[in-house]
Amino acid sequence: MSMLPVEALAKFQCVCKAWKNIIRDPKFVEKHSKIQAAKGKDYLLYVPLDRTSALEFEIPSEFRDMSFIIIGSCNGVLCFTDANSFGSTVYFCNPSIRKYRTVINPMFDGVELSSRGDVDFALGFGYYEQTNDYLIIRIVILSEEEGEATNKIEVYSMLANSWKNIEVDHFQWERIELKSEVVMRDSVHWKTDHRDGDEGIPVILAYHMGEEVFRQVGLPNYKADGEDLVEHIGVYTGNLAMFVFHQSDHFSWHKNCHLWVMNEYGVVSSWTKLYTLVIDAEVVTPIMFTNNDEIIFEDGECDLTVCHCESNAISYLRVEDQGYPNFVTYNGSLVMLED
Repeated sequence: MSMLPVEALAKFQCVCKAWKNIIRDPKFVEKHSKIQAAKGKDYLLYVPLDRTSALEFEIPSEFRDMSFIIIGSCNGVLCFTDANSFGSTVYFCNPSIRKYRTVINPMFDGVELSSRGDVDFALGFGYYEQTNDYLIIRIVILSEEEGEATNKIEVYSMLANSWKNIEVDHFQWERIELKSEVVMRDSVHWKTDHRDGDEGIPVILAYHMGEEVFRQVGLPNYKADGEDLVEHIGVYTGNLAMFVFHQSDHFSWHKNCHLWVMNEYGVVSSWTKLYTLVIDAEVVTPIMFTNNDEIIFEDGECDLTVCHCESNAISYLRVEDQGYPNFVTYNGSLVMLED
Protein backbone atom coordinates (compact mmCIF):
# COMPACT_ATOMS: atom_id res chain seq x y z
CA MET A 1 0.00 0.00 0.00
CA SER A 2 2.88 2.36 0.72
CA MET A 3 3.84 2.24 -2.98
CA LEU A 4 0.54 3.80 -4.07
CA PRO A 5 0.23 7.51 -5.01
CA VAL A 6 -1.11 10.06 -2.53
CA GLU A 7 -4.34 10.70 -4.42
CA ALA A 8 -5.33 7.02 -4.34
CA LEU A 9 -4.53 6.59 -0.64
CA ALA A 10 -6.50 9.72 0.23
CA LYS A 11 -9.58 8.15 -1.40
CA PHE A 12 -8.96 4.73 0.19
CA GLN A 13 -9.53 6.25 3.64
CA CYS A 14 -13.24 6.05 2.85
CA VAL A 15 -13.18 2.27 2.28
CA CYS A 16 -13.20 1.27 5.94
CA LYS A 17 -12.02 2.44 9.35
CA ALA A 18 -9.10 -0.01 9.38
CA TRP A 19 -7.67 1.39 6.14
CA LYS A 20 -8.18 4.93 7.36
CA ASN A 21 -6.24 4.19 10.55
CA ILE A 22 -3.38 2.61 8.57
CA ILE A 23 -3.13 5.48 6.11
CA ARG A 24 -3.15 8.08 8.89
CA ASP A 25 -0.65 6.27 11.09
CA PRO A 26 2.45 8.53 11.47
CA LYS A 27 4.84 5.63 10.78
CA PHE A 28 3.02 4.78 7.57
CA VAL A 29 3.00 8.45 6.51
CA GLU A 30 6.75 8.69 7.14
CA LYS A 31 7.45 5.46 5.24
CA HIS A 32 5.27 6.59 2.31
CA SER A 33 7.06 9.98 2.15
CA LYS A 34 10.47 8.27 1.98
CA ILE A 35 9.32 5.96 -0.81
CA GLN A 36 7.92 8.86 -2.82
CA ALA A 37 11.10 10.88 -2.32
CA ALA A 38 13.26 7.91 -3.38
CA LYS A 39 11.48 7.82 -6.74
CA GLY A 40 13.22 11.10 -7.56
CA LYS A 41 10.14 12.62 -9.17
CA ASP A 42 9.98 15.95 -7.42
CA TYR A 43 7.81 18.57 -9.03
CA LEU A 44 8.59 22.25 -9.42
CA LEU A 45 5.59 23.94 -7.81
CA TYR A 46 4.83 27.46 -8.93
CA VAL A 47 2.46 29.74 -7.05
CA PRO A 48 2.12 33.34 -8.29
CA LEU A 49 1.59 36.10 -5.76
CA ASP A 50 -1.87 36.68 -7.22
CA ARG A 51 -2.68 33.01 -6.95
CA THR A 52 -6.48 33.27 -7.18
CA SER A 53 -6.42 32.61 -10.92
CA ALA A 54 -3.71 29.95 -10.92
CA LEU A 55 -4.23 27.36 -8.21
CA GLU A 56 -5.96 24.22 -9.44
CA PHE A 57 -7.04 22.95 -6.03
CA GLU A 58 -9.74 24.29 -3.82
CA ILE A 59 -8.69 26.58 -0.99
CA PRO A 60 -10.63 27.73 2.09
CA SER A 61 -12.43 31.04 1.82
CA GLU A 62 -10.16 32.65 4.43
CA PHE A 63 -7.20 32.41 2.00
CA ARG A 64 -8.89 33.56 -1.20
CA ASP A 65 -8.13 37.25 -0.79
CA MET A 66 -4.59 36.65 0.43
CA SER A 67 -1.37 37.23 -1.47
CA PHE A 68 1.11 34.83 0.05
CA ILE A 69 4.79 33.96 0.03
CA ILE A 70 5.92 30.36 0.37
CA ILE A 71 8.55 29.96 3.09
CA GLY A 72 9.45 26.38 2.27
CA SER A 73 8.36 22.90 1.26
CA CYS A 74 9.14 19.65 3.10
CA ASN A 75 7.61 16.22 2.38
CA GLY A 76 4.63 17.70 0.58
CA VAL A 77 3.91 20.28 3.29
CA LEU A 78 4.02 23.94 2.31
CA CYS A 79 4.64 26.69 4.84
CA PHE A 80 3.51 30.18 3.80
CA THR A 81 2.68 33.62 5.15
CA ASP A 82 0.66 36.62 4.03
CA ALA A 83 2.82 38.91 1.86
CA ASN A 84 1.11 41.98 3.31
CA SER A 85 1.95 41.05 6.92
CA PHE A 86 5.04 38.92 6.47
CA GLY A 87 5.69 36.54 9.35
CA SER A 88 2.90 37.77 11.62
CA THR A 89 0.76 34.71 10.90
CA VAL A 90 1.99 31.48 9.33
CA TYR A 91 0.06 28.67 7.64
CA PHE A 92 0.60 25.05 6.62
CA CYS A 93 -0.87 23.49 3.50
CA ASN A 94 -0.80 20.00 2.00
CA PRO A 95 -2.36 20.54 -1.44
CA SER A 96 -2.27 16.84 -2.36
CA ILE A 97 -4.92 16.02 0.22
CA ARG A 98 -6.38 19.55 0.59
CA LYS A 99 -5.44 19.97 4.24
CA TYR A 100 -4.70 23.38 5.78
CA ARG A 101 -3.75 24.67 9.18
CA THR A 102 -3.26 28.10 10.71
CA VAL A 103 -0.39 28.32 13.17
CA ILE A 104 -1.28 29.95 16.46
CA ASN A 105 0.51 33.19 17.21
CA PRO A 106 2.87 33.36 20.20
CA MET A 107 2.52 36.11 22.79
CA PHE A 108 5.17 38.63 23.82
CA ASP A 109 4.66 40.73 26.94
CA GLY A 110 0.99 39.77 26.86
CA VAL A 111 0.32 40.85 23.27
CA GLU A 112 0.73 39.27 19.84
CA LEU A 113 3.87 40.47 18.10
CA SER A 114 1.87 40.89 14.89
CA SER A 115 0.02 43.79 16.51
CA ARG A 116 3.24 45.75 17.09
CA GLY A 117 4.47 48.13 14.43
CA ASP A 118 8.17 47.92 15.34
CA VAL A 119 8.68 44.26 14.47
CA ASP A 120 10.29 42.51 11.51
CA PHE A 121 10.56 38.78 10.93
CA ALA A 122 12.84 36.26 9.22
CA LEU A 123 11.35 32.80 8.73
CA GLY A 124 12.59 29.28 8.13
CA PHE A 125 10.80 25.97 7.75
CA GLY A 126 12.21 22.46 8.02
CA TYR A 127 11.56 18.82 8.84
CA TYR A 128 13.50 17.11 11.63
CA GLU A 129 13.51 13.38 10.93
CA GLN A 130 14.67 12.27 14.40
CA THR A 131 11.39 13.42 15.96
CA ASN A 132 9.25 13.30 12.78
CA ASP A 133 8.37 16.94 13.37
CA TYR A 134 7.90 20.01 11.19
CA LEU A 135 9.38 23.21 12.60
CA ILE A 136 9.02 26.92 11.90
CA ILE A 137 11.93 29.09 12.98
CA ARG A 138 10.97 32.73 13.44
CA ILE A 139 13.67 35.31 14.08
CA VAL A 140 12.00 38.39 15.51
CA ILE A 141 13.74 41.76 15.17
CA LEU A 142 12.38 44.29 17.64
CA SER A 143 13.33 47.90 16.94
CA GLU A 144 14.42 50.07 19.84
CA GLU A 145 14.06 53.84 20.26
CA GLU A 146 17.83 54.36 20.11
CA GLY A 147 17.97 52.78 16.66
CA GLU A 148 19.33 49.50 17.98
CA ALA A 149 17.49 46.22 17.54
CA THR A 150 16.99 43.24 19.80
CA ASN A 151 16.27 39.72 18.65
CA LYS A 152 13.93 37.02 19.84
CA ILE A 153 14.08 33.45 18.52
CA GLU A 154 10.86 31.43 18.42
CA VAL A 155 10.43 27.84 17.21
CA TYR A 156 7.06 26.27 16.45
CA SER A 157 6.62 22.50 16.61
CA MET A 158 3.77 20.98 14.58
CA LEU A 159 3.93 17.88 16.78
CA ALA A 160 3.45 19.86 20.00
CA ASN A 161 1.32 22.56 18.31
CA SER A 162 3.14 25.20 20.33
CA TRP A 163 5.92 27.79 20.22
CA LYS A 164 8.95 27.97 22.46
CA ASN A 165 11.64 30.57 22.90
CA ILE A 166 15.28 29.73 22.13
CA GLU A 167 17.78 31.54 24.31
CA VAL A 168 20.74 32.92 22.35
CA ASP A 169 23.47 34.92 24.05
CA HIS A 170 24.84 37.76 21.93
CA PHE A 171 22.93 37.22 18.70
CA GLN A 172 25.55 38.66 16.34
CA TRP A 173 23.81 38.56 12.96
CA GLU A 174 21.88 41.22 11.08
CA ARG A 175 20.29 41.84 7.67
CA ILE A 176 18.97 38.28 7.69
CA GLU A 177 17.17 37.06 4.57
CA LEU A 178 13.40 37.18 5.01
CA LYS A 179 13.08 33.46 4.34
CA SER A 180 15.48 30.57 4.37
CA GLU A 181 16.55 29.16 1.00
CA VAL A 182 18.39 26.04 2.24
CA VAL A 183 17.44 23.13 4.49
CA MET A 184 20.06 20.39 4.83
CA ARG A 185 22.01 18.51 7.50
CA ASP A 186 19.08 19.00 9.92
CA SER A 187 19.70 22.74 9.68
CA VAL A 188 17.86 25.74 8.25
CA HIS A 189 20.09 28.32 6.54
CA TRP A 190 19.84 32.03 5.82
CA LYS A 191 22.20 34.44 4.11
CA THR A 192 23.10 37.18 6.58
CA ASP A 193 25.81 39.52 7.86
CA HIS A 194 27.91 38.91 10.95
CA ARG A 195 28.41 42.06 13.00
CA ASP A 196 32.09 42.81 13.50
CA GLY A 197 32.19 46.25 15.08
CA ASP A 198 30.70 48.63 12.55
CA GLU A 199 31.27 46.23 9.69
CA GLY A 200 28.94 43.50 8.43
CA ILE A 201 30.66 40.41 7.04
CA PRO A 202 28.53 38.23 4.69
CA VAL A 203 28.09 34.70 6.06
CA ILE A 204 25.55 31.87 6.15
CA LEU A 205 23.59 31.41 9.38
CA ALA A 206 22.53 27.83 10.21
CA TYR A 207 20.03 26.76 12.88
CA HIS A 208 20.28 23.08 13.86
CA MET A 209 16.76 21.82 14.55
CA GLY A 210 17.86 19.05 16.93
CA GLU A 211 20.56 20.81 18.90
CA GLU A 212 18.62 24.12 18.88
CA VAL A 213 21.75 26.18 18.29
CA PHE A 214 22.92 28.66 15.65
CA ARG A 215 26.18 28.19 13.78
CA GLN A 216 27.94 30.33 11.25
CA VAL A 217 29.25 29.07 7.91
CA GLY A 218 31.86 31.17 6.15
CA LEU A 219 31.59 32.05 2.47
CA PRO A 220 34.23 31.30 -0.16
CA ASN A 221 36.84 33.85 -1.13
CA TYR A 222 35.18 35.05 -4.31
CA LYS A 223 36.62 38.58 -4.45
CA ALA A 224 38.56 37.66 -7.59
CA ASP A 225 35.21 37.12 -9.34
CA GLY A 226 34.62 40.88 -9.37
CA GLU A 227 33.21 43.77 -7.35
CA ASP A 228 29.66 44.53 -6.18
CA LEU A 229 28.64 40.89 -6.41
CA VAL A 230 25.38 39.39 -5.20
CA GLU A 231 25.23 35.96 -3.58
CA HIS A 232 22.43 33.38 -3.73
CA ILE A 233 22.66 30.22 -1.61
CA GLY A 234 21.06 26.89 -2.37
CA VAL A 235 21.63 23.14 -2.56
CA TYR A 236 23.41 21.85 -5.66
CA THR A 237 23.78 18.07 -6.13
CA GLY A 238 23.36 17.59 -2.38
CA ASN A 239 25.95 20.17 -1.33
CA LEU A 240 25.67 23.67 0.05
CA ALA A 241 26.21 25.99 -2.90
CA MET A 242 26.45 29.67 -3.75
CA PHE A 243 25.70 31.39 -7.05
CA VAL A 244 27.63 34.65 -7.46
CA PHE A 245 26.59 37.23 -10.03
CA HIS A 246 26.49 40.92 -10.90
CA GLN A 247 22.87 41.97 -10.53
CA SER A 248 21.53 43.60 -13.67
CA ASP A 249 20.77 47.31 -13.54
CA HIS A 250 19.46 47.27 -17.15
CA PHE A 251 22.35 49.55 -18.20
CA SER A 252 25.35 47.29 -17.86
CA TRP A 253 25.64 43.54 -17.49
CA HIS A 254 28.59 41.31 -16.68
CA LYS A 255 27.92 37.99 -18.34
CA ASN A 256 30.16 35.87 -16.13
CA CYS A 257 28.44 34.20 -13.17
CA HIS A 258 30.06 31.71 -10.83
CA LEU A 259 28.90 28.58 -9.02
CA TRP A 260 30.71 27.67 -5.80
CA VAL A 261 30.12 24.37 -3.97
CA MET A 262 31.08 23.41 -0.41
CA ASN A 263 32.38 19.85 -0.80
CA GLU A 264 32.62 19.20 2.95
CA TYR A 265 29.80 20.77 4.91
CA GLY A 266 30.96 23.39 7.40
CA VAL A 267 34.57 23.40 6.21
CA VAL A 268 35.27 26.81 4.66
CA SER A 269 38.42 25.61 2.88
CA SER A 270 36.35 23.06 0.94
CA TRP A 271 34.54 25.74 -1.10
CA THR A 272 35.34 25.10 -4.77
CA LYS A 273 34.43 27.13 -7.82
CA LEU A 274 32.72 24.47 -9.91
CA TYR A 275 31.60 26.50 -12.93
CA THR A 276 31.91 29.93 -14.47
CA LEU A 277 28.76 30.45 -16.50
CA VAL A 278 28.42 32.88 -19.38
CA ILE A 279 24.82 34.09 -19.32
CA ASP A 280 23.65 36.59 -21.93
CA ALA A 281 20.32 37.17 -20.17
CA GLU A 282 20.70 39.50 -17.19
CA VAL A 283 20.28 37.81 -13.82
CA VAL A 284 17.96 39.90 -11.69
CA THR A 285 16.60 37.42 -9.14
CA PRO A 286 17.98 33.86 -8.72
CA ILE A 287 15.16 31.58 -7.62
CA MET A 288 16.48 28.07 -7.06
CA PHE A 289 18.69 25.19 -8.13
CA THR A 290 16.87 22.18 -9.59
CA ASN A 291 17.68 18.48 -9.31
CA ASN A 292 18.77 18.55 -12.96
CA ASP A 293 21.95 20.64 -12.45
CA GLU A 294 20.18 23.87 -13.37
CA ILE A 295 19.55 27.27 -11.88
CA ILE A 296 16.31 29.17 -12.44
CA PHE A 297 16.39 32.95 -12.36
CA GLU A 298 14.36 35.96 -13.38
CA ASP A 299 16.09 37.92 -16.12
CA GLY A 300 16.03 41.56 -17.17
CA GLU A 301 12.92 41.02 -19.28
CA CYS A 302 11.08 39.48 -16.29
CA ASP A 303 11.22 36.08 -17.98
CA LEU A 304 11.97 32.95 -15.99
CA THR A 305 15.19 31.52 -17.39
CA VAL A 306 16.74 28.09 -16.85
CA CYS A 307 20.50 27.69 -17.23
CA HIS A 308 22.08 24.23 -17.22
CA CYS A 309 25.26 24.64 -15.21
CA GLU A 310 27.44 22.11 -17.04
CA SER A 311 26.40 22.78 -20.64
CA ASN A 312 25.54 26.48 -20.19
CA ALA A 313 22.38 25.80 -22.26
CA ILE A 314 19.54 28.30 -21.77
CA SER A 315 15.80 27.65 -21.89
CA TYR A 316 12.72 29.52 -20.69
CA LEU A 317 9.78 28.69 -18.46
CA ARG A 318 6.55 29.98 -19.95
CA VAL A 319 4.59 31.21 -16.96
CA GLU A 320 1.81 33.76 -17.30
CA ASP A 321 1.23 36.57 -14.80
CA GLN A 322 4.14 35.50 -12.62
CA GLY A 323 4.26 38.55 -10.32
CA TYR A 324 6.44 37.63 -7.34
CA PRO A 325 7.64 34.09 -8.19
CA ASN A 326 7.02 31.47 -5.51
CA PHE A 327 8.93 28.36 -6.58
CA VAL A 328 9.58 25.28 -4.44
CA THR A 329 10.31 21.63 -5.11
CA TYR A 330 7.31 19.54 -4.19
CA ASN A 331 6.41 15.90 -3.69
CA GLY A 332 2.94 14.79 -2.58
CA SER A 333 2.50 13.30 0.88
CA LEU A 334 -0.12 12.13 3.39
CA VAL A 335 0.83 14.51 6.23
CA MET A 336 -2.58 15.37 7.69
CA LEU A 337 -1.76 18.68 9.46
CA GLU A 338 -4.14 17.84 12.28
CA ASP A 339 -3.94 19.56 15.67
